[in-house]
Amino acid sequence: MLTIQRYIIFLLFFSLTSSSYAQLGGKSTFQFLNLVSSARPAALGGNAIATHADDVTLVWQNPSQLQYSMDKQLALSYVGYVADIKFGDVAYAQSLGKLGMYAATFHFVNYGSFDRTDETSTVIGSYKSGEYALAMSWSKALDSSLFIGASIKGILSDLGDYTSNGVAADIGLTWTNSDKLVCATLLAKNMGTQLKKYVDGDREPLPFEIQAGISTQLKNAPFRFSIIGQQLQKFDLTYQDPLKSGVDPLTGETKSEDISFTKKLVRHIIVNVEILFTKNFNVRLGYNFLRRNELGFPEKKGLSGISGGFGFKVNKFNLSYARSVFNTAGGSNHFTVTTSLSSFKKQKN
Repeated sequence: MLTIQRYIIFLLFFSLTSSSYAQLGGKSTFQFLNLVSSARPAALGGNAIATHADDVTLVWQNPSQLQYSMDKQLALSYVGYVADIKFGDVAYAQSLGKLGMYAATFHFVNYGSFDRTDETSTVIGSYKSGEYALAMSWSKALDSSLFIGASIKGILSDLGDYTSNGVAADIGLTWTNSDKLVCATLLAKNMGTQLKKYVDGDREPLPFEIQAGISTQLKNAPFRFSIIGQQLQKFDLTYQDPLKSGVDPLTGETKSEDISFTKKLVRHIIVNVEILFTKNFNVRLGYNFLRRNELGFPEKKGLSGISGGFGFKVNKFNLSYARSVFNTAGGSNHFTVTTSLSSFKKQKN
């Protein structure tokens, strides 16, 4: 392996260890970067970093999944979210030969319109609110089985009178075996900083995260299984219920909710499976332990943390749908359309 390639890999692992200061949800800004728009990863438990497939929508989650076969792919994704919030992606990939593969992804969230009022609650106008990120991604083969990828993201958050912007980067490594049936990946996401703060003097960290995953596709059966490790930079992801922890006002004793090691461990795990019936039709299922334990209602978890969907090809278009369930109150519906612009050029010729 060339010296420059070893240097790049060193930078990846250095970034994983040096960014361990990062915070989890509720303690960092630009959380919209973690919203999953495209249907394939949404159906697979919200994470498809180890899914080795010819799908440009995977690049937003893992730039090292950007492959030469995605050249001239265009994808549009849309999600109807809770409280009439809408978000989505537009992604495009292009090969530049020896320079590698490049892709651009525009990620947006539309929170809608809000009334602007004065101190007496009189409506004096309205304003719109949204957040946006533009990612430029690059990947290159280090050898026949190892890819490195990186993304740089420009971020803008417009929340009425409060605006902020920043910059973030993702970097990952993806390895596949000779027959492409096994895929393993290591990824550092959202390393960066807030450039313009919402409030002067109050700089917030970005939602940095370390992820790793592995998938295997059975050689003689239409199944591809994946297991993903999320939020690996911090072991204990449990939410401490204030009613079950803190200082008892009667006895003065400090109490804490007893969360077992196993329950802490499984919160890092996402498992999923794709059933590849044919080249043009597949079904996807996923289970996100963290989502089920943190978002599901304690009394009735129902299908919390479970997601599913399907994808099929019609003429030159790949159509995908996914449903992600957060708790018994509801979930989100994801729609994605993907096509290759080169297929239209071939038809014209």
